Amino acid sequence: MKKLFYLSGSQNLCRGPGFIILKRLAKNTKSIFFFAVLILLLFCSNIFPQQIKVKASLNNTLRYGSGTEILGGTESSKEYFENLSDARLSVNDIVFGMRYEISEPIEYGSDFKGIRKRYVEYNGSDILNLRAGDFWEVIGRGLSLNTFEQRQLAYDTGIDGIRIIFKEAFGKTNPVKIKTEILGGNLEYSDFLKPERIEKYKLRDVNFEISPLKFINIGANYVYANGEIPSGNAITKIKAYIPEFYASLNLKDIQVYTSYAHKHTNTEANELYPVNLSAKGDGFYSSFSYSKPGLGITLEYKNYRFDLTTPDNQSDERPTKMLPFQNPPTAVKEHTTTLTSRTPHVVDFNDEVGGQIEIMWAVNDNLFLTFNGSIASRHYSFYDADTSSKIKFKANERKLDFIPSFDESFSPYREFSAECEYYFSEKVFLKAGAYYQYAVLYNDIFPGASDKKALITFPLEFRYNFPGGYTLKFLFENQWADYTLRNPDDQKFTNHFTALSLSKSPEFTITLSSEFTSDELDISGKKFWIEAEASYNINRSNVVTVSYGSERGGLKCTSGICRYVNPFDGFRLTVQSIF
Repeated sequence: MKKLFYLSGSQNLCRGPGFIILKRLAKNTKSIFFFAVLILLLFCSNIFPQQIKVKASLNNTLRYGSGTEILGGTESSKEYFENLSDARLSVNDIVFGMRYEISEPIEYGSDFKGIRKRYVEYNGSDILNLRAGDFWEVIGRGLSLNTFEQRQLAYDTGIDGIRIIFKEAFGKTNPVKIKTEILGGNLEYSDFLKPERIEKYKLRDVNFEISPLKFINIGANYVYANGEIPSGNAITKIKAYIPEFYASLNLKDIQVYTSYAHKHTNTEANELYPVNLSAKGDGFYSSFSYSKPGLGITLEYKNYRFDLTTPDNQSDERPTKMLPFQNPPTAVKEHTTTLTSRTPHVVDFNDEVGGQIEIMWAVNDNLFLTFNGSIASRHYSFYDADTSSKIKFKANERKLDFIPSFDESFSPYREFSAECEYYFSEKVFLKAGAYYQYAVLYNDIFPGASDKKALITFPLEFRYNFPGGYTLKFLFENQWADYTLRNPDDQKFTNHFTALSLSKSPEFTITLSSEFTSDELDISGKKFWIEAEASYNINRSNVVTVSYGSERGGLKCTSGICRYVNPFDGFRLTVQSIF
């Protein structure tokens, strides 16, 4: 429920420009009250009209779970209680917001109780926007800066600082549009597997975009960061410089986007890295889309070389790696079916070249087809250049390193899929697909121990709409897997997933799902999982979701960020409320 108040009378809340004080803001980003005062002082005395409008809203999410979890092959009790309250107060064009969090215990990460996020923002102008406090931001497609939160994967790269955005159009007949953005602040990135391991960064970013014509946009971005990256018992201090240039073309049927980012990292010597390092890397991304009624074609190409290094130096804790506030496009298909989403391709942004093509074709009003193909690999293969017992890797450089290779020594990945959607009538819908995935994780020391995985998956969805708003949905997925890095008897196995749900929009949904595998080496030690889930909309503002049963767990990815979610058996409750 939103509350609206009106107060009349003359309001003169600020005197003078306040720009001198704004310079000091970059040095101190700890006090939200200091932010609020500075932003109010930034404007002239006519910031508020004669009438003040006040709006208040609150979004609350409560999550509770109790049961058992499989961690490292050992079953242990698992309980979590999380409550997130996001409050928002608008006073005319000034917005105050905060998140109060209670996570004791938290599902993933470190326990927390208190104010997690807070901000104040001015958005009353089409020309100027200011925000101080916590925020997320993406520039272009994220090659130099892309911060976001995905709580289910315990991932948060939010910035605590200040952001200023200026937009303006010059000219009336053919206006030239410009956008300038300046931001700075602190970022703390917590490791999923080691929550106590925290990378700290101080960011400064300047962005400029110009549209000389309606269908053309050109931009440049520059990121400067001071960082502290824990590596074992040592902390490596770094300085990173990341300029990026990008451009887009948007015509009636054709859209083209291209961006390039260069990363230069300097490190300070410590006990782990006894000499100063100066590492350079870069990334290139481009996409092409063509669309007309009934047909859409999209091509994506990536060439990410943010930290090319030999296999023995690769590590998530390496100080010259791609930094956590960078998240370029993955350029691979993002799956929505259950079994294929557990076996995604984990993109190596430090060393990967490839791309994908997707074709969407509406054969007629009832039949829709989608075809996708994705390929990727490392840039180089490696060999041991030391004839002694020591190993010293060197790259087998190749001229065509901008093209992915299918050679197994390049750790290739390829995937092909076809999907079909058919509407028999307004009541009956059918969707079917076929997926093929093949991946190699090459072992440069012992090639015979390379991990090769091949999967074929057939998903099927059937939906029937009954009178009165009821819908019955049936899901069935069958998967054949072949993992070569196993004993011969355990290499081939099958996975089966089935789900049946009944819903009445927007009131409720009831789902019963089950999964079976013939895999003798599943980390949970099980072969069968079953779960029941029910979601009920009490009203437009309150939704309750409960589930009970067993979840298989597995790899989950969002925007290139992949986490392994542990198998869980027990009860879960989620209550979402909007006031």
